[in-house]
Amino acid sequence: MPDALITRPHVRRAQAVGACAVIAAVVAACGSADPGPGGASSSSAAAGCTTDSTVGASGASLLPVPPAAVEVLDSGAAPLIAPVGSPTTTSAQQVRLVTTSSSTSLSQGQAPSDDAQTVDLPITAQVLCGDPTDIELTLGAASSPSPDLSASLAAVRGSRAGLAVAAGSVPIALRIVPAAGADDAARSAIEQTLVQALQRSVTLPRDPIGVGARWRSVRTITGAATLRQTITSTLRARTGSTLQIDVTVDEEPVNAVFTIPGSDQTLTIASYSMAGAGSMTLDLSRGLPMSGELSIDGGRSLVGSDAARPLVQKTGVDIRWETTR
Repeated sequence: MPDALITRPHVRRAQAVGACAVIAAVVAACGSADPGPGGASSSSAAAGCTTDSTVGASGASLLPVPPAAVEVLDSGAAPLIAPVGSPTTTSAQQVRLVTTSSSTSLSQGQAPSDDAQTVDLPITAQVLCGDPTDIELTLGAASSPSPDLSASLAAVRGSRAGLAVAAGSVPIALRIVPAAGADDAARSAIEQTLVQALQRSVTLPRDPIGVGARWRSVRTITGAATLRQTITSTLRARTGSTLQIDVTVDEEPVNAVFTIPGSDQTLTIASYSMAGAGSMTLDLSRGLPMSGELSIDGGRSLVGSDAARPLVQKTGVDIRWETTR
């Protein structure tokens, strides 16, 4: 069982090797029919929402999002208000999501292997008219510092995606409908970028909270390793529908099994750590974060048939959101 098979941190479907910034777990925004960052627009029956849904779209990839259980640790200071979404119909939400995932691998007898990927992805978000549980996304002109990947990402412009939201404003599934001309490299990069964001999303409590409130959300992420993820959030400030939230993230494996991606072979997790922190600004009238950054890093040691030759990996993920208009 060659340890050298494990050299890349890329997410495949629900794999949580890489990771998020934070798509707010609130039902959000309605947008106008204005063209998004990529120049594409969805048809609208009314200003601020779209009539085009990716549900059932041909070629769509459906990626489940692990649910999170939320526990309020401290309700904070009065006044206490439940953070309930109230969709706006004045304009589409336009944001920019930038993710960087990196990995350094070292195994005895082999040269160190470094890998990194950055994707800069403009997104326009609209709510489906008549269904606030369906957030529709139009992807703009994605790019990367890597010339080859950036060339592949050019075909992504105008691609669509959708986010299904369950009761309690919890994202439960991501739909991606890639452009016909997008190659495997572009599709994988876009999928990784969006999945990373969702898998470390901040889930807001349903209970009334005030400034200083603290809550904990726990989800299980199944991938190459099955992880128990804990996100602790603190409401630092609230102005109207805008929330400023500080977050810490900690992930740990629930067992010692690591499945080599794309095979049925396994390695043993000898050690594992993944943790980080950041802050997010969320608007309850919007579906995606207004701004924020989250950095997570750690490492793991994986053992195959030869316990004297472990594969040691250092991994990291940086995610940034910003409003573009």
